[in-house]
Amino acid sequence: MKSTMLKVGLLTTLSIGLVAGKASAATDWSTKCLPMGEMKQNANPSNQQVNCLLTNAALSKNIPPEVVKSIAMKESSWRQFDEKGQPVISSDNGFGIMQVTDPNVDTEKLKNDIVYNIETGVNILNQKYGLSSLPKINGAGREIIENWYFPVMAYNGTMPVNSPLKRNDDHLIIRNLETYQDKVFKIIEDQSLLGSTKLAQFPFAYDDFSYDPNLSESIKFNKLNYTMTSGLHESVYLLKKGDIVKVTTAGTKLRTQPNTSSSYTSQPLNKVFVIDGEFKYTDPNSSLNHFVWFPVKSTDGKTSGYIASSYIAKKKDFVAPIVTGVKNNISYNKDVKITFDEGTALLNGASFKNGQIVSKPGKYTLVVKDEESNTTTIIFTIDKTKPTTPTMNTVSDQSTTITGTAEAGSTVKLYINSKLQKSTTAASNKSYKFTISKQKSGTTVSVTATDKAGNVSTTKSLKVLDKTPPALPVVNKVTSKSKTVTGSAEKYASVKIYRGSTLIGQSSVNSSGKFSVSIKVQKANTYLKVYVIDKSGNKSVRTIKVVK
Repeated sequence: MKSTMLKVGLLTTLSIGLVAGKASAATDWSTKCLPMGEMKQNANPSNQQVNCLLTNAALSKNIPPEVVKSIAMKESSWRQFDEKGQPVISSDNGFGIMQVTDPNVDTEKLKNDIVYNIETGVNILNQKYGLSSLPKINGAGREIIENWYFPVMAYNGTMPVNSPLKRNDDHLIIRNLETYQDKVFKIIEDQSLLGSTKLAQFPFAYDDFSYDPNLSESIKFNKLNYTMTSGLHESVYLLKKGDIVKVTTAGTKLRTQPNTSSSYTSQPLNKVFVIDGEFKYTDPNSSLNHFVWFPVKSTDGKTSGYIASSYIAKKKDFVAPIVTGVKNNISYNKDVKITFDEGTALLNGASFKNGQIVSKPGKYTLVVKDEESNTTTIIFTIDKTKPTTPTMNTVSDQSTTITGTAEAGSTVKLYINSKLQKSTTAASNKSYKFTISKQKSGTTVSVTATDKAGNVSTTKSLKVLDKTPPALPVVNKVTSKSKTVTGSAEKYASVKIYRGSTLIGQSSVNSSGKFSVSIKVQKANTYLKVYVIDKSGNKSVRTIKVVK
């Protein structure tokens, strides 16, 4: 629900809209879009006029426009009205371009006034950012796009469906990229950043969230502060005249006009420019572009033009070269292709070519240094050796634990009849232990060991042994004249009859659970022992007295 749940009185400062080219004093931001043409009732403005409205509404609340524009794209594809001129309404009664569901605002204005709708949506998003119950990134402010991950989530609802991690019985970390906020952030990457730029991922842990996936109750956030030391992105819309920027992608086009059809010259990676004025929107206004164009000039003043906001960033954001393909203190069980955005590199002290593949197992230190001596150092390991096969101690139908040994530090996974049950980590002394419920004899239990590089051992399997004695036999009366001992016991078990230590007769139990053992006539008051022995060798015994 896109709702602040604020009282009506708190929203009386919202705009009455921008219709027939007029705007209220409360929406000064919208007047910046007036030069792009008059907006008509029951008709969507041009794409770039919508771009302008969303951008300026976001800036008025100090929100990265990249975020607001992508929410509007996810919600309505930048539409206030459908093809018939009717307000866009969702299945949950969300209205207009921002799909607002707040019951405390003017519904008719939400339907018919795009400026009012945008400002209401932006106010809701701004209110979500201020919630103390939502996590934030340590040291990051409103200008950091990634710091809006959870406010964007709350804009749609902090329900289980939007949990960044999926619940599972093994407590494994399974990232959920189908959440509302992840879809919005994907739009940011595709429409506002472009190229190979990726937004930083939160280091989520399984216990960061508490919720029941079967209920509609809100998620409880157990961790409210995340530390992310690199890869964060500051909104490019905060750039101002005089700021120094670098080109982020090799071959970036420096255009003569703010559009994709004008002539251009290709610029090298990390080329330095100076922002030379306010950004501009794509001309013509029908363009679907989310990005804007910044006028720039070279530091010597000899070159100038326009660069799309997707391909520039503040020079201060490039403190160290960006390396892809490997991460620090990580082990890999396969070949890795390493690339870096600038500079030169050494791998274990030897010259390393950008884009080279490392395949030989071993421990490596990669040092990448740019022309300004900013350095990125990454230590990683390639390990392609499988762990040794784990051992497993005997398991019976009376066992409630499974124990054994595996490579120290490896992840041991337990399977019962080929179905994964749980996992644990082998201790420094190689031991591992699982608690289980009693299993039927003949059940297959298996374990594997996975090392830190992801190599998986061969499987160790055992059958659950039968250690359960058969039920005591039922023995019919034996007299001093009896030449047989009859009764019932576990099907197909063996029956042996002893007088003292002397075996006096034996047979087996038939398919009906009955037995009959021939014996010699015994004296009255003689004690006989009737043994029942199952196929696994388990025994039970009943003592009887021969009667006169």
